[in-house]
Amino acid sequence: MASSSRENTADINVWEINLKDQANHKHQLEKFLSDEEQQHAARFRQDKDKDQFIVTRAYLKLLLADEHHVSPEKINIVAGINGKPYLKNYTGIQFNVSHTHERAVIALSKLRIGIDLEFINPAFDYPSVAEFACSEAELKLLRETEDPRTDFFRLWTRKESFLKGLGTGLVNDLKTISCAQDINVIPSDLQGVLSSWKIITTMLPGNYIMSVAHDYFSSPVTVRLLPLSKGIHHTLIDH
Repeated sequence: MASSSRENTADINVWEINLKDQANHKHQLEKFLSDEEQQHAARFRQDKDKDQFIVTRAYLKLLLADEHHVSPEKINIVAGINGKPYLKNYTGIQFNVSHTHERAVIALSKLRIGIDLEFINPAFDYPSVAEFACSEAELKLLRETEDPRTDFFRLWTRKESFLKGLGTGLVNDLKTISCAQDINVIPSDLQGVLSSWKIITTMLPGNYIMSVAHDYFSSPVTVRLLPLSKGIHHTLIDH
């Protein structure tokens, strides 16, 4: 596993996981899950969803154990307000997870963070979703862009990562949150929201797009993308 050390306290490490490959190791990974987590995995009807949960939860626990210098069985992840998971028995490290299709990503940082990964599905009916999810500024962008499908997924991952970072859950009207630009338009009636969040978006190989949202920090934030067990793949800089 790649080292999780960070030179800057604001750095964000993101591990990329090939779920299809790692599913071959699910029996070894399953041993890192608690009895409750194994029962949760068993409730999935489809093997793909079960494998996805086992792999991502096991590696999340391994990464958090490495950060806190403890064994994985000491890592107790529980659901908080609005269902956002948090580490019950240790503090200082924030985390967020996203998975889609055959990939997953796990983000760790000392900042509040949210992450979303989407597969740009050529068969997905994005216009109908855009109508209820996108602000007027975002809809205008989709009408004018040369690649509206990719830009829809870019906007969606930005919204989703931002909301996951806030931990507020989905709002009733997604149109109220506009993520077309780096400076987000935040509605004043969302309690506890600061407008100083930033979102970094990047394309990943295999037709995936990923956004990472983080709260304010006075220095530039570095997001390192780390393919599992292969060290640093490339670095994204947020100015």
